Amino acid sequence: MPSPLESIRHLTETLFQYTNVDDMARQVLRTALEVIGEDAGSILLADEKAKQLVFRYVIGENVDCLQGTSIPWDKGIAGAVFFSGQAEVIPAVQQDIRHFSATDRITGYHSRNMIVVPLKRYGGAPIGVIEVLNKVTGQIHRDDLDLLVVIASIAAAAIEHTKDAEVLRQKDLQLQQSQKMEAMGRLAGGVAHDFNNLLTVMRGFTELIVATLDPAAASRRYADELMKAAKQASGLTSQLLAFSRKQVLEPQVVNLNDLVFNSEMILRRLIGNDVVLSTNLDPLLGLVKADPGQMEQVIMNLCVNARDAMPQGGSLTIETAITELADSNSREAPDLRPGRYVLLSVADTGSGMDQATQAKLFEPFFTTKAPGKGTGLGLSIVYGIVKQSHGHVAVTSEVGHGTTFTIYLPQVEASTSDKCTAGLAPAVDQKSLQEPVQSE
Repeated sequence: MPSPLESIRHLTETLFQYTNVDDMARQVLRTALEVIGEDAGSILLADEKAKQLVFRYVIGENVDCLQGTSIPWDKGIAGAVFFSGQAEVIPAVQQDIRHFSATDRITGYHSRNMIVVPLKRYGGAPIGVIEVLNKVTGQIHRDDLDLLVVIASIAAAAIEHTKDAEVLRQKDLQLQQSQKMEAMGRLAGGVAHDFNNLLTVMRGFTELIVATLDPAAASRRYADELMKAAKQASGLTSQLLAFSRKQVLEPQVVNLNDLVFNSEMILRRLIGNDVVLSTNLDPLLGLVKADPGQMEQVIMNLCVNARDAMPQGGSLTIETAITELADSNSREAPDLRPGRYVLLSVADTGSGMDQATQAKLFEPFFTTKAPGKGTGLGLSIVYGIVKQSHGHVAVTSEVGHGTTFTIYLPQVEASTSDKCTAGLAPAVDQKSLQEPVQSE
């Protein structure tokens, strides 16, 4: 059997090769139990949003059920060590009033003694704790604590290294996706612009032909069909321009609650009777600066997309809220500046999407629908309008568990002239909105 120092040396040599925190936690805990001679142990990492300590890896008899569960980060001996930053040796766990006895009741494991050491990132801030329980030989020695402190410091550095590497990898993927979407936008915008010029000529000459034909003539019907097709083609080029962010917007200071309210009647007709529509609108919602008609188009497209994901019916929920992004590294919206944002989310209980689908979701002409059932431009339009409004659109989805689209728009303050109209969005022609959504 290798000596404690040899085991720790081997751990140090191999730990930084891991790219997964869970694999790393397993190796650390196995080494700690081997070196110190303990019967069981766990590594708990902090979930700062939930204010919980999560069991990332556990070893011991009947303790597997704790894997992935969590405890409040201010409870138990683990919580005390997490906040104090000081390692502790507990010779009689059951007599310590801080003991979180619920874990013993759940597992049937009887905790006798334990060592708990904080895991700290560089600079001293805690990221979790490592705890080992029930020394096989009975008595815990000072050397045991010192060895676990060394192991914990190595583990914390490796975990932080892995987390930093994952953040860099995600940022690299986001940059690649952003560059790809930008290139596709330039291509789509250029093609759409040139194609639109040709369509203008076609429509102009078709109108001249129509004017010279007898309304009852068969050729007049053919010319009318030609004009109809040209108009539909113009609609498609307009959608491509929306994706490429080259369309002309008329931004105004508006309240998204009003846009949802204005759209609700037409939305209920679009989604059908099998889908239950509900809204949860923040009554104290802030204002945003956006084109009201285009934002209603965004809401329509998201709701129609949700409807198509629920062919057997389901629930569709539209919510609004306010959030504060503290830094530009936010996982929610990494390309936005810190500040106050208004959120609009559309959630469904549909089929959900895998990661591969989500990666291509906003690309023009990408669709999972059957041929002839859609152009694949609906979500591309959403992306283009939101980006042109200096916002961000995020998606969370899991196969079989539905999808939620969340739009972030910068909150603005209304000027004196805006305050009179901010609560009343300009009337939008619902018919003109409905036609492209249904036809495309």
